[in-house]
Amino acid sequence: MQFNNSNLTNGSGQGSKFPKGVFVDLITITKAENTDSQYNDCNIFVEGEADMAKYPKKFYLGGNHHKDGKGTLLDWGSGKNDTRNGSWKVSAFIEAVTGKSAKEINLNDDGSIEQGELEGLVGKQVHILQYESNGKYSRDTWFYFGNSVDGKDFLLEKWNSMTPPKSYKHQSSNTGLNTLWNEGASNATNVEKATEDALPF
Repeated sequence: MQFNNSNLTNGSGQGSKFPKGVFVDLITITKAENTDSQYNDCNIFVEGEADMAKYPKKFYLGGNHHKDGKGTLLDWGSGKNDTRNGSWKVSAFIEAVTGKSAKEINLNDDGSIEQGELEGLVGKQVHILQYESNGKYSRDTWFYFGNSVDGKDFLLEKWNSMTPPKSYKHQSSNTGLNTLWNEGASNATNVEKATEDALPF
């Protein structure tokens, strides 16, 4: 027997391969601009439109560059060069949108993104992943991005291979379900063993 409904979903509205409360959209960027931040070397605001979305998608990306002891910018910050809250998220976003390598992205002297670089993002497309959050906003944008061609599958595979963000709303319920499943499997095994032990042969 099979279910008649071939469009089963998992709370995402996008099919059962999506975890609960996880959404991937292909957006067309309509705005990309530098914003001030007292915490980050570079910080950008991005806005885009998705075909099926009623409202624009908006998010901020920022981080700190890798610097030497004198404050000279050396590279995009990441865990590989021991930079707390690295700027790799910004470079990865621009790479996904433009296809450039990180070394080709132009910066201002203060570490912010060059205006021409940001203007070049407008009109281009990128896949973003958003998840239902228990944080300040009902949905947060994940800091991984996929190109316009195969980015949807890339983001799904990436999400499923990593520990979800702490703000992911359904993380605790998924853990609960996994515990329930494991306990159920364990109980079923114990019942089978007790039944076998009671058999007269």
